Amino acid sequence: MNGHALGYIYGWGLAFFSLTVIPPLIIALANNEAVPLASFLVTGLATGFFGGALIIALKGRDIEISRREKITLVIGLWATFCIIGAIPFEASNAIPSRLNAIFEATSGLTTTGATLLEQITTLPQSIIYWRAQLQWVGGFMTLFTITYALVRFMGAERVTKEIYKSSSSKNDEHLHLFTTLRLIIPVYLGLSAALLFLLVISSVPFFDAICLTMSTVSTGGFMPRDGALSTYGNVNIFWIMSIFMFFGSISVLWVSYLFKQEWLNLKKFSEPLWVGGAMLTLTVVMIALKLAFDDGREFKGPNIEIATSLMNAVSLISTTGFAATNHSFEHISPAIAIILMLIGGGVLSTAGGIKFTRILMMFRQSNRELRSLIYPHEVRPLYLSNENKDHLFISTVWVTFGLTILAISLLGGILSFHGMGLEEAFFAATGTISNCGACFQQMSFVHLNETIPLIDLAKPAKIAMIVGMIIGRLDILIIISLFNISFWRH
Repeated sequence: MNGHALGYIYGWGLAFFSLTVIPPLIIALANNEAVPLASFLVTGLATGFFGGALIIALKGRDIEISRREKITLVIGLWATFCIIGAIPFEASNAIPSRLNAIFEATSGLTTTGATLLEQITTLPQSIIYWRAQLQWVGGFMTLFTITYALVRFMGAERVTKEIYKSSSSKNDEHLHLFTTLRLIIPVYLGLSAALLFLLVISSVPFFDAICLTMSTVSTGGFMPRDGALSTYGNVNIFWIMSIFMFFGSISVLWVSYLFKQEWLNLKKFSEPLWVGGAMLTLTVVMIALKLAFDDGREFKGPNIEIATSLMNAVSLISTTGFAATNHSFEHISPAIAIILMLIGGGVLSTAGGIKFTRILMMFRQSNRELRSLIYPHEVRPLYLSNENKDHLFISTVWVTFGLTILAISLLGGILSFHGMGLEEAFFAATGTISNCGACFQQMSFVHLNETIPLIDLAKPAKIAMIVGMIIGRLDILIIISLFNISFWRH
């Protein structure tokens, strides 16, 4: 293993992460928040110092690393950033407990959105901003780690071709880094800037607009104030945020082609159609259920009801977790919600879950096996988005699905053992592994009579949820590979 290269890139990761404290530092300074100001200053200086020391010590070394080393690197960076991100919470006394602070930071960085905080508006503005920024940084990290290190595990061969198409060598690490960033940065910053502009002209307060932008583009779900989105009193933000949550839940490569107006390349992708179709279908179902169960007595008009239902449907499928109202999901069956959280959004997106591509391949492969009973000698390739998926990829999909169900079962058992009811524990486990914690909390609030606040959970249960969030964000197959002896031998 190339330890020098890992240390050098790890140092750059720390250096860049140290820069993320600058915006909350400025906010704390502007609002005379002395304690948060000191906590952000110490966090930034310490992180930057260690990162700079590694860069200086290992500068000039070869940075060519293998796929195994890339996986090790991204897991190490994610774990480190979760710990560093917790320091301002604890040091500012916003979340005095160290474990609780790590939980909140991990939930933010993994864009899970589950929160231990019962009141948001009483927090210093710099801390509220830090929560939202952690999700935005986590969304960028998700896209980067997938396209840089995990793309082959996700079965997205087209992204690999896009990254390497300008080089005759697939071992040029500098080119790989550059092309990965060139793919992600314009899309991520462009979506963020556009959403911020639209929210501001929709009369959302500027500070809230920034926080909502960060939590929406990253499909995170942290709110900058108590209550649901209806507190802003503007139905237009439902339409706006639904569109950008959809963009956040589909392939970054597809959005890149859309920005470049490469219409022929857009046609090669079928996953966005499935994701969008599922969102629209759930919107219609939610409207129908409201009409049926409320008997039309609380129907507030077509525009409001369609916008509200669309907002809730997109929020659930994209695993963001925003709620249009305090009782947004009251007519959705918990079983249906769990299935939707488990499926999640698209591959190469910030959404959580198993991903639509994998679920589609499972159905198509199952159909092929049924056809083989009738036509045993038929040779029928499996195509998705004009890509022929080989047997190895299909096997990987089924293994990933099985391991995900196993992880949810184990986490649910741990949570149930530490005081949660069985239904709530299964909700929480699914939301955690699918990085859809905000949805889990919304569903529990509506459907469960008695729930345990996350802050009251026992320490082992919180630790298990922290591990579960990281597993869900990095893909469970990647984590399992670390325990395979052959992974370290070859």
